[in-house]
Amino acid sequence: MLAKEHLDDVLHRDGNILSTDGAKIGSIGQIYADDDNGQPSWVTARTGLFGTSESFVPLEGARIEGSDIVVPYSKDQVKDAPRVDVDGHLG
Repeated sequence: MLAKEHLDDVLHRDGNILSTDGAKIGSIGQIYADDDNGQPSWVTARTGLFGTSESFVPLEGARIEGSDIVVPYSKDQVKDAPRVDVDGHLG
């Protein structure tokens, strides 16, 4: 599990979200915490032209490498995943 402190640091370094094969999925958007335990559980990847779209990516199995977050999903999996409204609840 990724610690909130490490993710806060990554947010301030303008990192990217990468797939396990190193492909850039998008830039890091926002981090969302679990309502029950306060632990980071989701990150948004800014995708599309000029980063105008955000895709939600689970942090389960993710790791930090430098200023990037590496997730166990491919770019296509994230691109094809359902989207949640930015003001919606991830419950």
